[in-house]
Amino acid sequence: MGAVKQRQRSFIQKPQSASEWIILIAVTGVVLTSPYGGKAVASLVKAYLNERARSKEIQKKLETRNISQALYRLKKRKIIQVKRQGDKVRIILTEKGRLKKLAYDVERMRIPKPKSWDKQWRFLVFDIPEEMRLVRDILRDRLKQLGFIQFQQSIWIYPYPCEEEVEFLTEFLEVSKFSTLLTVKLENDKPLRAAFSRFAL
Repeated sequence: MGAVKQRQRSFIQKPQSASEWIILIAVTGVVLTSPYGGKAVASLVKAYLNERARSKEIQKKLETRNISQALYRLKKRKIIQVKRQGDKVRIILTEKGRLKKLAYDVERMRIPKPKSWDKQWRFLVFDIPEEMRLVRDILRDRLKQLGFIQFQQSIWIYPYPCEEEVEFLTEFLEVSKFSTLLTVKLENDKPLRAAFSRFAL
């Protein structure tokens, strides 16, 4: 769904499993070099990831055996391709894999909480056609998961900057042309502050 550009996003939680890390390698286009002519790909991936996954808990999940199994599953499901040329190895995300990654990003997306609130409210207004009601329901469910509160039927509110996250979500669902994000400062926002009391605004 959607022509969303594939890029690293600051609002996506870091990978946890071997499969998630391998998909991240495919997205970022990392080229691995091996003195063994592209053999033992799992060992190459493990060495690369151990430098980046600083958490010991995550490193335990990145044993060579786990990586090898993840590579096999992802290739079998046609999520990735492994390209070898001389001593170079590159893991590439297929079109199917790209869509899986986008869906994964949507599911794992979180809105970062700033150190201080700018005292402005974000109103997401959308008017999605009835024939797209399934997508509309998915958008509403995801907004709830992100912490938005429903103000009216198709108006949702959030206190913190979320332009990038909303853009990514609406583009993925192909409803960006039906939605508008407004940043508003209200004189009397006590009811909204009460509704978002968990943020201690």
